[in-house]
Amino acid sequence: MKYISITGHIAGMNHAVNNYLSRYDIQLEENPHSLMKPFTSLNPYAQTLRKAEALAPLAGSPPPIYIPILPDEAVNLVEDTYTNHELRDIEEKTARLEREAAALEKYSALEIDLAALKSCEFIYCRMGRLSAENFKKFEKFSDKRFLFSLAKREKDVIYGIFFTPTRHSDEMDTFLVSLGFTQDCFSAAQGTPSEISQRLRAEADKLLQGKLFSCTRERLAIACERVKSLYAAFDIKKYASISNGERIFTFWGWLSAEDARALENEIAADDLLIFAQHERNEKPPVALHNLPIIRRFEFFTRIYGLPEYDEIDPTPILAITYTLLFGLMFGDIGHGAALAFIGIFVQRRHHVELGEIMKIVGISSAVFGFLYGSVFGYEFKPIWLRPTANITETLVFATILGAGLIAFSMLLNMYNSFRQQKIADLLFGANGIAGFVFYSCALWLAARVIRGLPITSLVVCVAVLPLVFICFKRPTEKFLAGERIFQKPSQLIGESIIEVFETLLTYATNTISFVRVGAFAVSHAGMMHVVLQLGSSRNLLILIIGNAAVIIIEGLLVGIQVLRLDFYEIFSRFYKGTGKAFTKTYR
Repeated sequence: MKYISITGHIAGMNHAVNNYLSRYDIQLEENPHSLMKPFTSLNPYAQTLRKAEALAPLAGSPPPIYIPILPDEAVNLVEDTYTNHELRDIEEKTARLEREAAALEKYSALEIDLAALKSCEFIYCRMGRLSAENFKKFEKFSDKRFLFSLAKREKDVIYGIFFTPTRHSDEMDTFLVSLGFTQDCFSAAQGTPSEISQRLRAEADKLLQGKLFSCTRERLAIACERVKSLYAAFDIKKYASISNGERIFTFWGWLSAEDARALENEIAADDLLIFAQHERNEKPPVALHNLPIIRRFEFFTRIYGLPEYDEIDPTPILAITYTLLFGLMFGDIGHGAALAFIGIFVQRRHHVELGEIMKIVGISSAVFGFLYGSVFGYEFKPIWLRPTANITETLVFATILGAGLIAFSMLLNMYNSFRQQKIADLLFGANGIAGFVFYSCALWLAARVIRGLPITSLVVCVAVLPLVFICFKRPTEKFLAGERIFQKPSQLIGESIIEVFETLLTYATNTISFVRVGAFAVSHAGMMHVVLQLGSSRNLLILIIGNAAVIIIEGLLVGIQVLRLDFYEIFSRFYKGTGKAFTKTYR
């Protein structure tokens, strides 16, 4: 990111906004200079924008290809159309037709000709609605003089028609009043409620298809969009700073280095504006750039927090580890495929990022299903191993994988510390060089103990020595910052003991946490074994319900547990997530 400024004469402000600022992804900021003041003019398109937003539903969407419209022409077109009385009549008529059509749709299930119903001489009827609670009272009343034809049942409202012989009309009206019945009256028309509703909507569309004042609907839609863009472009000016004499303006903001070079080259050939780059003491905003398949996992990164400008973007690491660990814990061909299809449905129907993630981890689960030899709980010869038959190997593999990820996160922390020039963290931090050496030696000692090999004094010394350096991390930080290292010797000893204890406890708990990866793989197979036992009598319903329950319950638990492993066991070692997001000013 580069911090830039664009300066020019006040008469060229529109030129700067329309030709440059509105075309680039730039985050403008308010005036940081004490010798200038903010631009305070009101947006002249505010009133026209309100009218354009009111006309937009009538005009519809602009066509994909159209002839551009000039600013003044767009404003005049919107203003003239909004004040047109004929348009107001069309708007009121279409609104009334839409309301009546929507109300009739509540009775679309009734195959009754409403005009014929009204012409009945010996049958008295009332069409309307009442609450579900009062409808229960009617059902208990069970008066044979009154009949009810149900049209639609909603959560709290019942729609339909009450019938009775004409001689009982007064009694039925009194009874309906006591039930809180609300009558719906519709204009006399031939046909069923569904047919009349369709005709009303067609009539409303026909009104809108006609001429609107001096232009077509398409031209009005173009004008409305133009007014919206004019308002947004002028709204950029609130970020401008102007000189005390109100002759010079300056815009300040952040944009990418690539865009900064392109913008500088464009303005270099423009005699009206001056482009400059500046050094800024504060950290720049962050805009993430990842491959499309990795970009789906930015959803989780934003939950934790965006990286600082000089920090590693953890999204690629999160994408790989989340996909891998989820597949390891939820390995089943059938369940993985089902989860992937659910993700596709959620993404296409609701357009949420979580749907794409479900699709990716579902594919991972299906792949590990082949490695485990499992499809909807039914087992076949595995390519790799079967968790329930190799419990010890599964748990050991999960622990080794977790130790490897923890060691990798330490390397990432060292890289971050080097970039940020945090020497104490790099050399003496629990996740720095000292911590990495100690953790590596501790794993080596654990491996020798498990294999029954003797523990050498050299390895013990190499493992203990880094703990001494970790104890000196805080004093080193204070020394480099020019502060007093400690008040009393007892204070240094106390801090050192707490630092060592916390470091050892963190290493142990973080490593053990990864055992759950293997435990979930075993428990998943165990749960499916129970489902298959319950459905052993070839009860298809039990098998369907059991598989659905496992997919929903265990899929949710695995998703949460994997996210916890990523956030607390991996991210916490190298990542702060305190960066601020880059926000494009002109949208």
